[in-house]
Amino acid sequence: MRKPPATHGKTLRGFSIFRETVVYHESDLERRVSKVIQLRKDVKAIYSQFPVLLYRDAEGVWREHVCDFCVVFNDGEIVAVAAKHAYKSDAMADLLKRIKAEGFLRKDRNGSTTSGAVHDIRLMTEREATYGAYENAERIMRARRMRNEAEYGRAHEAIQKFHGPFRFGELLRGCEDRAARRTAILLLIDECVLLTETPGRIDDLTVLMVRR
Repeated sequence: MRKPPATHGKTLRGFSIFRETVVYHESDLERRVSKVIQLRKDVKAIYSQFPVLLYRDAEGVWREHVCDFCVVFNDGEIVAVAAKHAYKSDAMADLLKRIKAEGFLRKDRNGSTTSGAVHDIRLMTEREATYGAYENAERIMRARRMRNEAEYGRAHEAIQKFHGPFRFGELLRGCEDRAARRTAILLLIDECVLLTETPGRIDDLTVLMVRR
């Protein structure tokens, strides 16, 4: 793996920990993409700045592309992820096509190559990794760590009276511990017991529906 360069005006170097693995990011977009991926429950592992995949450019010259992330799913599928802004989508589509044409050929540390290093490569932009999606992922992952079964049960009971759209904030009325209730509501959303009807950051005005 390649460790990102030190932070300066055009980077936002940092890291997070996912299942005891350090996942680096070197930009705000990479940070958001990383967190959105980490929220998924079917992800087994994430590696940053890996793998290095080879392709030939328009003149037939061999080039290298360092993938921003490598995601290993629970079913064994391995997907490389390129995190780039949407305005680069056309250029990235051509690049990803060239990488696929070479059979996902990885350059190894010893100079050798490995074919079929991943099963697929995908582009993620700010369209998928919005600021709202990032903040929601942060809050839901924190809620998983702070789960309170008793409050979860009370919140689950409280939603049974709703048979149409309602605001997140309505579930906070009359509760003794609003922080614990917010955590419980986020967990109900995480488990798809509650569905969000409005896009963007989840807050007290978010419209929810009970999944029946």
